[in-house]
Amino acid sequence: MISSAEITQRLQPLVQVVNPLAERFVAAGFRLYLVGGIVRDLLLGQPGYDVDLTTDARPADIKRCIGREVEALWTQGERFGTIGVRLASWDLEITTHRAEAYDPESRKPSVSFGDDLDEDLSRRDFTINAIAIELPVPVTANDAVAVILDPYGGVADLTASILRTPLSPDVSFNDDPLRLMRAARFAARFKLAPEPGLEQAAFDHASRLSIVSPERVAGELERLLALPDPSTGLALLDRTGVLDQAILGRRDLADDVGRSTLELAASEGGPLVRRAGLLSGLGSEGADEALRSLRYSNQHRRDTVRLLTAIEMIQSAGPTDASVRRAAALVGKDLVDDLRKLAINQGDAEAVATLDRLSTSENLSDLDSPLSGAEILTIGGLEPGPRVGEAQKYLQNHRLEHGPMSHSEAVELLSRWLRQDS
Repeated sequence: MISSAEITQRLQPLVQVVNPLAERFVAAGFRLYLVGGIVRDLLLGQPGYDVDLTTDARPADIKRCIGREVEALWTQGERFGTIGVRLASWDLEITTHRAEAYDPESRKPSVSFGDDLDEDLSRRDFTINAIAIELPVPVTANDAVAVILDPYGGVADLTASILRTPLSPDVSFNDDPLRLMRAARFAARFKLAPEPGLEQAAFDHASRLSIVSPERVAGELERLLALPDPSTGLALLDRTGVLDQAILGRRDLADDVGRSTLELAASEGGPLVRRAGLLSGLGSEGADEALRSLRYSNQHRRDTVRLLTAIEMIQSAGPTDASVRRAAALVGKDLVDDLRKLAINQGDAEAVATLDRLSTSENLSDLDSPLSGAEILTIGGLEPGPRVGEAQKYLQNHRLEHGPMSHSEAVELLSRWLRQDS
């Protein structure tokens, strides 16, 4: 954890942008604060990119204080109190203090603007994100340091590696059930241990995740899977039943989701491999259904299902040369390495060994027919039509079953097939 003086030093590039802005707010009778992830990351000595500010000014006042000398202005979130602005290549979001309550049947807040910073911070998800820095930051005095405002003990929680909510976790998760997923991500990213009350509340409120849009749930799951080590977060989701609710749309704690968080964490693969491993217990068809329900993109869904189908193909036939070639052909050259990583994830040492051997002895990135359609037309004396495609399929099947062949061998094989088929 770095000191206030070090934070002040790290803030200097941003201070040049936000201090003049803050001075205009103060001159107009308002206050402005840095808040949330940027403050948390500064305290941890990590780079921060999302710059959020909060103020007691209302949206119309925010726009007046910003002025006209800006590179861009966004007002899509104005009815929720948020004005976006780009200044000196920095993207800033300035939001009026909130004193909001949530509709119990929706995660959308019923926005009520407030004047109190502490109340605004109390509505945030976790104490580590409920820390603010008062603006403008003093920069002239030799002993000038950033003024850190931490009414809910977020700095102490960061120091002690504890994940806690500003208000009771029951209130926090009931207000916004997506925080159930965010808890897992923060626990994994920052190696935080949830306080006992938080984990119990997550268990109690897991079913409320059903009111969150599938796209938001999928987005949080992907952010978790993209972390260097998601195992802590996945284990938390598993223990609390949130994982079942997120993926299956129900919370019965049945062992439907084929999860093995230790293997997922050990995997060298990224989100695709981890996603496939996480869903493997559902089978390729079940995984396809789950990803459709979570509104995953067609590309993400297809890649995941291809990997799982390929693994099932190997497991069904055994890790023979032919089954491994067919699996590699199914996923395509861009995903062969991911297929290997998923096999590692599944603990299938024989499949990994076969993949490694074949990758050395032959080109698994080129498993198409050894003769092109044009060559088949010329060599076979064929007219364009379906027989050309049938010949290509026959040659590819032979390649997958028996391995590489020379051009002359492919020509001879084609000639025999044409004679037998005539």
